[in-house]
Amino acid sequence: MAPTYINAARARLDIGDRDGALENLSMAWAVAPQFARIHPMGREVFRVLSSLHRRSNPELLRLSKLSGISF
Repeated sequence: MAPTYINAARARLDIGDRDGALENLSMAWAVAPQFARIHPMGREVFRVLSSLHRRSNPELLRLSKLSGISF
């Protein structure tokens, strides 16, 4: 199920739906945190989201701590 959420996050990011992408990425982490942590596309979606958000976002900060990717 996590790959589906990661793919949906990427698709939402492609159409400019940042909030939807973050929601799907969070769902991937909720159902399979180990998988989401190492999945290259999930990591890339996180990097893009973190670079696009110009304000502090609690969910991005939480995922940053879980993934080990600095924000």
